[in-house]
Amino acid sequence: MAGLMNRSRTMAEGVVVMVCPALLALVLDKVDHKVYGHRALMAMLTMAGVTLISGICPVLLFYFSQRFPAVGYVKPAVTAGLATLSYSCLLILACFIPQPNIVPNNIRIPVGALCGGFVLVRTVCYYFGKNVGTYGQNLHDILDESHEFLTGVTGILFLGLEGLALESNGNQMFPKGGMTLGTISFIFCALGVCLMYLEMTPPLYFNVRTWTVGFTLGLDILMAAGTFVLLIVTMVKLMGVPALVLLTPPVGIIGELVYRVATNKTVTTPDTDSKVPASLELTRVAFTGFLAVSITAISNTSPSRLTVCFLLFVAAAIVSGILWRLLTQSQIRSGLPYAASPAQIASPAQQAALRAQLVASSANLASFCTHFCIVIATILFLAMAGAARGK
Repeated sequence: MAGLMNRSRTMAEGVVVMVCPALLALVLDKVDHKVYGHRALMAMLTMAGVTLISGICPVLLFYFSQRFPAVGYVKPAVTAGLATLSYSCLLILACFIPQPNIVPNNIRIPVGALCGGFVLVRTVCYYFGKNVGTYGQNLHDILDESHEFLTGVTGILFLGLEGLALESNGNQMFPKGGMTLGTISFIFCALGVCLMYLEMTPPLYFNVRTWTVGFTLGLDILMAAGTFVLLIVTMVKLMGVPALVLLTPPVGIIGELVYRVATNKTVTTPDTDSKVPASLELTRVAFTGFLAVSITAISNTSPSRLTVCFLLFVAAAIVSGILWRLLTQSQIRSGLPYAASPAQIASPAQQAALRAQLVASSANLASFCTHFCIVIATILFLAMAGAARGK
């Protein structure tokens, strides 16, 4: 039950991050009524409110049941029902936010229908099929970490989609390059909502540890790849082929991990035994800065070199931060192959220790890259501010 409560708390935090910017834009009248129409705006306002309320209610129910044990524990079916309502409304909201100049209808409608159909099928399977109500604590930890990662990355992409929609609101001169970025953001936002819902209502085969580790890791890598593609496309539009230098951090970090696994060369670091995944807060803040500057840079036909360099280092920090998070999740330690013979590994605890040591060096390299890029980006941002003040 503790694992389900953790995922419910993550869901509540996620819907607040994703919905509140859109809700504030509607309440503060920052949206052009002529673009969306009165009915569409009312529908968006309703979807935003229902998403927030139904996304936060599961946490309140858990706290209430803990405060008053005589009432009984919250049944998983109740949490699943509220999650279904919240994520369904969030998906509808994601379809309403972008206009055709950001996401064309021939992409928005099919993607929305496919994702809506997935949620519907999963709901039917959950309530009428067989589902496992209890899991081991280690499986709960894997699901909790993966769900938190998916929520964080989807929230980042959702902020980008909302920023693009707000910038293009009533702006017929918005560059066509924004359509490519908006389409990528929308597709992975819709996909992220589906994946978050899947992990809130895990199916029967999620009770198998090996399957759970591999499947959740695959989902996390898919969403990380979507974010990386969005960053690469943005930088290529701003600086052309030189933007491919953004490949350097992930290639170096992954190459480090492959080398450690292939040679079975371990290292001992202070963070080797840490079981707490790296926070995504630094990555989220970095993406907020990237979003604010990149939207303006895309609208500007000739952004300055300082602006482009700032965006490049912030994008590198985001990529490194996401890899840092992935390398500190328990999925990597659980599913990573190792080259030692069975005679050298006497117990599961020793196997876990070896995997942690193999990953530690790559995780520390990712952490270093993240913080180094943030420092350089900060210096460039101060230079940008000084240049703007001197004009």
